[in-house]
Amino acid sequence: YFDCLILKRKDADKEYTPEEMKQVYELDKTMTESEKDNLIDTIIVKTQGFVNGNIKEGDKNPVAIFNKLLALYEGIDKTQLRENMKYFLEQVIPTAEKYGVNLCVHPDDPPYAVLGLPRIVTSGEDIEWFLKAVDSPNNGLTFCAGSLSAGLHNDVPALARRFAKRTHFVHLRSTEVSENGSFTEASHLAGRGHIIELVRIFERENPKLPMRVDHGRLMLEDINKSYNPGYSFLGRMLALAQVEGIIATVNNK
Repeated sequence: YFDCLILKRKDADKEYTPEEMKQVYELDKTMTESEKDNLIDTIIVKTQGFVNGNIKEGDKNPVAIFNKLLALYEGIDKTQLRENMKYFLEQVIPTAEKYGVNLCVHPDDPPYAVLGLPRIVTSGEDIEWFLKAVDSPNNGLTFCAGSLSAGLHNDVPALARRFAKRTHFVHLRSTEVSENGSFTEASHLAGRGHIIELVRIFERENPKLPMRVDHGRLMLEDINKSYNPGYSFLGRMLALAQVEGIIATVNNK
């Protein structure tokens, strides 16, 4: 809905199924102007504020600003994006090697094209390409189970086994994904992230990796506090306790 009827991106409707477009037009019959404004604020303004982007609260016509930013990527397909990334790696990895610094790319979140923009790290094939583009131990991966698990095409434990030795940082997070590709955050003990199996793999293949539990549930008194989405204190402490329990159990066995 946002892509086709608010941004009105050229030919956006061709990237969706007829059934999805039918749902878009049905939704449009019930959307009020206030609801549209809230959607714009949530997707454009608040998200950009979260990442210190170019659009802030109070900016007039954020849709026009956002479309102008999208236009900067016109003509850049996945091939061109890979060429740009390879050039970047060729410039920085020698210095990283010289000073003993590990670079670790974070997978795209979500791991598929959004708003017509190409993605660079969405799958095992992408990760393989990235690591071979400049084949150095200092060129590695941030293994984000949350990002990777949001794509039904990804077998997260299989990816962990495949790339454990080139992983420099682990983000332990999980998602639930419906058949149509929509996804939500899951508990660290559930979902497609398979956190228990990931801990088992990394403790065996590449122990002592730095990790974080990443997102946590919004719960108890944190509900009335102001946090960036996913980064509430109590929810992350619960997630950390769960993961510490998993690590202790895996190592005890």
